[in-house]
Amino acid sequence: MIKFKLRIVTPRGIYKEIDIDQLNVKTTDGHIGILANHIPLASCLDIAQMNFLIDGKRERFALHGGFVYVADEMTKIITNAIESEDEIDIERANAAYTRAKERLKETKDQYEIQRAEIALKRAITRMNLKNHN
Repeated sequence: MIKFKLRIVTPRGIYKEIDIDQLNVKTTDGHIGILANHIPLASCLDIAQMNFLIDGKRERFALHGGFVYVADEMTKIITNAIESEDEIDIERANAAYTRAKERLKETKDQYEIQRAEIALKRAITRMNLKNHN
């Protein structure tokens, strides 16, 4: 398989720069797979699991939204937060899930509801990734 360069950037800098065989992400329009020589693309990313393949080995991550840009020389993901399976603290994810559910029950403010829904989605993504769902 032909490899291509993936660069993942967060506010802290370059999270990872690696040559991969395939990238699988969830955009706001649905799931897509990206291989070498993919057509140019710019798309918003959803809060969801993402993974990539290197020599048949899959690495999984919790991606907390962002953007993907596919160009001839490199594919870039720009995100506020990303966590590998090993970086996820399941107890912290469970606590975040519980807090978000409580906030949703208690608030009527639309802005707070939206924030709680995002927090809930991020917690569920972490929990599912850690449990391989």
